[in-house]
Amino acid sequence: MASPVPICDICMTDNITKSATVWCSECEEAICNDCERQHDRMGLSKNHKTTSIKDYQELPSSVAAIKQICKGHNLKFDFYCAIHNEPCCVSCVTEKHGTCLKLEPLSEVVKGVKSSAAFADLEERTKDISALIGDLITEKKSNRASFGVQKNKIISEVQYVRLAINNHLDKLQKDLLNKLGDTEKLQNKTIDSFIEKLSDMRKNVENISGDMKKSKQHASNFQAFLGIHEWNKKIEAEEKYWMSLQTDQIMDTFDIHIQYSPILIKFETDVKELGKLEVKSSSTKKILLKKEKQGQIFVPVSNTVDNIKLTTLCCFQTPVVAPSTIIITGIDMFDDERIVLADNHLLHNRLVIINQEGKFIKTIQLKYQCFDVAVIDTDTVATTLIDQKKIYIIDVNSSKVQRYIPTGDKCNGITYSGEQLVVNLINNTIQFFDLSGNTLSTLSTADASVSCSVLNDKLYYTAHKSDTIYSTELNGEVRWKFNCHKSDHPAGIVNDAAGNIFVACRNSHQVVVLGQDGKKSRILLTKKDGLKQPRAIHYNHKTNILIVCNVSGQCFQYKVTN
Repeated sequence: MASPVPICDICMTDNITKSATVWCSECEEAICNDCERQHDRMGLSKNHKTTSIKDYQELPSSVAAIKQICKGHNLKFDFYCAIHNEPCCVSCVTEKHGTCLKLEPLSEVVKGVKSSAAFADLEERTKDISALIGDLITEKKSNRASFGVQKNKIISEVQYVRLAINNHLDKLQKDLLNKLGDTEKLQNKTIDSFIEKLSDMRKNVENISGDMKKSKQHASNFQAFLGIHEWNKKIEAEEKYWMSLQTDQIMDTFDIHIQYSPILIKFETDVKELGKLEVKSSSTKKILLKKEKQGQIFVPVSNTVDNIKLTTLCCFQTPVVAPSTIIITGIDMFDDERIVLADNHLLHNRLVIINQEGKFIKTIQLKYQCFDVAVIDTDTVATTLIDQKKIYIIDVNSSKVQRYIPTGDKCNGITYSGEQLVVNLINNTIQFFDLSGNTLSTLSTADASVSCSVLNDKLYYTAHKSDTIYSTELNGEVRWKFNCHKSDHPAGIVNDAAGNIFVACRNSHQVVVLGQDGKKSRILLTKKDGLKQPRAIHYNHKTNILIVCNVSGQCFQYKVTN
């Protein structure tokens, strides 16, 4: 419904009702056509700017409600106090703002406000947050649309699992029935053989009985007397054999029974559901407003190099592939705390997935030698193939390579910052990729880097040949560098949430922690703690757990506190 047209305030003083055509914000009055001509001729108002009533009615109610008259004194605002951030009339100045040093004429303060930097900044910030909200709505709609795909995927997986279970049960049934048939045949054969022996024994006894009967009828007493001796020996032999049978298991009665696997017996009662549906959230990078990006300063938590404490949680050995050893050069952790390790041994070419206690889950076999690994999400990892100059993106459920990303040279360490893959190349560069494989940027480094870590738009990397640790901006500008001892061979590098840097030094068998400014350092772990050529290192920001792995695959897990 359209707003009613205001009545001319000037005509109203003469009790005349006339529709207004313009609005004077200076006089704060609605004016008709006739009064407008008079308004434009009067000395006090001839320089006032007016706007059409239609445009005035489009003003937000909060803006239209702003008046130039002081409610407390019913006087026009003439000044502006920058200290109290409010307009003032003459009486306001006398009563409240007499000591304020930043009191300026209101006309000067508001002059050119619509073209001011403050107004432009507000416009830009409004556009910024509107665009971000639009992007987030689009992202959420995409998320919602993905549920259908996920649903169909789960349906397929459930059908596959059900079919696999049915096929497996069919195979187990076939194997069991085959064993049942074989068992029946074996028992029948055993009993038939025993019956044959018993039949021979009974035939011998019946022959003795027949001989005695005939002798009793037709033989002389002398013949019968001597025959008794011979028959006695024969019957004693049969009796002896019969007695021996009493202790033989063959005399027992045999029955074929089945003992079902315990899991099958409890299957119907214990297995209440085929699977449990979970809605998992994955953290997305905080989207900053332009104002925040310009003014945000990283405020560290209280962890400092001096007060960091480690509590040993557990120690475990990565499963070894006999008869050769393993070489662990990379590690990362999924959100559900599964651990993935890169086995760099030339004969293995594999990723190993274990749980947080070191229990084996699965192996992902690769065609080529891998060096490092980075978790992208719950189902996907990225791994660097050194000599192939490639990054493999791998589905951990199917163990299949989804795609590969070519790199500019042989590649070593890799990390995922939440929105891009960061890869160390041997030609003194670090390359940034999106997940589609597009190169976002290439950063030249002071030395050949091995591993890197990204935190709060800062890059940290190790250069083992020069025994140096660097911190740079993402454009490559060096913030600081830390010189390790000669031949320390700094390798794996990670950060905690406070910005402290943990470095695994392979040849000195140590883990060193540096402050975020690179000035303070401290040795946390040594050979006495079981370290022997530590190479892979990971820090879980959610649980504050540090994992350090020797190249031999022995891993140590610590809780970090302060």
